[in-house]
Amino acid sequence: MPFSQDIRAQLLTEAEADVRRWCCPKDQRVDGRRLPDTHWLSLFAGDVTKEDAHRFLITFLLTNRVAWQTEGVAQAIMDVRAMQAFDPLEEIPTLAMNLPTGGPTRQHSSAASKIATFARPEADVFIWDRLASKAARYRDWHRGGHTGWRRLNSLYRRNGGHDYPGFWQACARAREDEREKPDFRAARDRLIADFRAGAGGEDMADPARVPDGFIERRLLDKLMFAEGRWIERHRP
Repeated sequence: MPFSQDIRAQLLTEAEADVRRWCCPKDQRVDGRRLPDTHWLSLFAGDVTKEDAHRFLITFLLTNRVAWQTEGVAQAIMDVRAMQAFDPLEEIPTLAMNLPTGGPTRQHSSAASKIATFARPEADVFIWDRLASKAARYRDWHRGGHTGWRRLNSLYRRNGGHDYPGFWQACARAREDEREKPDFRAARDRLIADFRAGAGGEDMADPARVPDGFIERRLLDKLMFAEGRWIERHRP
């Protein structure tokens, strides 16, 4: 087990609370000022303006050293939603390379995966994140007999660029591991039951709009973020 029982319980409790905090009704604010996940789920189901795109990029801390062309980002969001089929392993790397900025072309995997998360809540998307990558590496390190410690601080890369499929597969392994754990299943099922009962507002209550898989992935995302932060603080 990668973490002691006490630390595991603490991290999972934090993750569950964070899902509840960010998936509150869309007219509420997180920490009094930030727009919740439910706002973007609702907004991305309709027309998206450049002002909407700008606020999304700010909310998810995606504006550092990037001069986004927000009108093009807004169109990209609507294009993702309009696709008849969405395969994250193919579409997110493509979107990451094609999101419009005023600077040189580079991969924006975090932005692409966050856009897809809210534009396509039914799609099996894992959010590209440095701390989640650290947690995935740490899990693989334990799963693989404690080999490859030097890769712990590395993003998933292939041929000099981001390897989103490699990251996705590592997250899928983590999800399969978690589905075997009673504490994760209990937290997931509590979230699903409470959201279906209205705790997150109308979007989270509707399984046709927000499938159970979205809620499970948000819990896993938050858990792996918390794990990565703990690893960074305690196992540099």
